[in-house]
Amino acid sequence: MSKSVLPKLGNLAWAPVTSVEEVEIFDRYNGVPTLGIFRTGGQAHLFWRTLGYTGDISLWLYVPLSDGDQEALGDDEGPGLLDGIVYQSARQRWVTVGVADYYRLIFEREWSIPPNAKHGQILRSLIEDVTAALQLAIDGGLPPGRKENFKKAQEAVRHLVAC
Repeated sequence: MSKSVLPKLGNLAWAPVTSVEEVEIFDRYNGVPTLGIFRTGGQAHLFWRTLGYTGDISLWLYVPLSDGDQEALGDDEGPGLLDGIVYQSARQRWVTVGVADYYRLIFEREWSIPPNAKHGQILRSLIEDVTAALQLAIDGGLPPGRKENFKKAQEAVRHLVAC
């Protein structure tokens, strides 16, 4: 079974670990990779900027891929690319969520995608979980600079919920 990665804070969102061996980009926005695969330690992970930007804050999902997942991605380059991997996956998937400010990771958290979950259900649950996790971090006594970054990120994520 594939394992989730632990992103390094400060890294670029589409290359979240220092040991990235390869990055394959499927989509970009204003030149910035938003969907693709990175490989590290012989294992492939899907990276996806889940929603648009709110100010400079973006939310990213990192999904470990099995050989079967990689085959499915190779066979489908259209709008259904995430089906069966993120949306409506037959099994629960442990993934990592990252919050980036100016494309650099400032927060990461492990999260679980429930089996057979649909688009709206996944995104709503993800945003609620990240908002709560950011609040826990803020309440936990962060240094002033990081606390302000987390408050900015939390406000941006809350704005995404309202959209």
